[in-house]
Amino acid sequence: MNCPTVARLPRAFLLGFVWMLAALTAAQAVEFKTITIKVGYGAGGNYDLSSRLIARHLGRFLPGHPDIIVQNVPGGGSLKLTKMMLGSEPADGSVIASVSEAMPFAPTFDPANANFDPLTMQWIGALSSEPCLCVTSKASGIDTVEKFLTQEFLIGASGKNSLSYIAAAMVKNGLNAKFGIVTGFEGSADILVASQRGEVAGLCALPYYGIADKLDQFNILGTIGPGTVAAAPTLPHFSDQIKDPLTRRAAQFIEFSRGFYLPLMAPPGIPRDTLDALRKAYVEMSKDPDFLADAAKMGGITVDITPGEEIATQVAQELKADPAVFEAARDLLK
Repeated sequence: MNCPTVARLPRAFLLGFVWMLAALTAAQAVEFKTITIKVGYGAGGNYDLSSRLIARHLGRFLPGHPDIIVQNVPGGGSLKLTKMMLGSEPADGSVIASVSEAMPFAPTFDPANANFDPLTMQWIGALSSEPCLCVTSKASGIDTVEKFLTQEFLIGASGKNSLSYIAAAMVKNGLNAKFGIVTGFEGSADILVASQRGEVAGLCALPYYGIADKLDQFNILGTIGPGTVAAAPTLPHFSDQIKDPLTRRAAQFIEFSRGFYLPLMAPPGIPRDTLDALRKAYVEMSKDPDFLADAAKMGGITVDITPGEEIATQVAQELKADPAVFEAARDLLK
């Protein structure tokens, strides 16, 4: 009996075989080995702690179950790392980054220093969407919103493109507050220590979970960003107090990024199937009971993720705002 040749096999069978081979090849192409999460801030802060949380769990949901390590690359409120990711880091899924959610708007706020295309940033997902807080140490004596806006003292921040500076400057200039802003800190943990030493009175852009275990040492004065803090829903919202409509709209533009807090990004040029695998794993991780239990140990962080696709769409839409809003935003951040 003669064996059937390839030419005699049914066409549907051949097409099915080719499809299966292509699927197998694609699956093999996105198998991960070791991944490094680079963090644009110093150790011990919110971006660092959330990255280490993700590093403990994300690999379970990725093809190849890779080990994930964390490396801190502080500088410029994560502007240094953002530029690295957009210019020199490998685009094969082996390096991803935790950067400030303000980074896609840095070219709008500070075009001289942030000279990159924000639409090339490839978003994996963001962990939370709660607004951030302005806090002061108990020892500072700044314990009311009125004192916060009318007395002279210092607020700590990272670089001028960091959310800690952006949030403080928005409040200061939008509401004519009297406090000064000192930059150069590596992250929120560094600023909290400085406030306890009396070098600064406090900081803005701190999440509630970053202060929940220190309420005996710090005053919470108000929020920045959309929404409310679940544990403290009656806190005043600073931008609501800005009277001029254009300035208030500019403040809302500045606050917009707080809707995707603690984001992870990949470099431009990453293969689509690799990015899709990272995004899918991120979503699956966010629903995992072990991950959520581990996250709960961070002091009450509300895990409310924004998928990477949504971040990309929202950023692109917000960057279409009226140029007058951009100019007013730059004035707020001077």
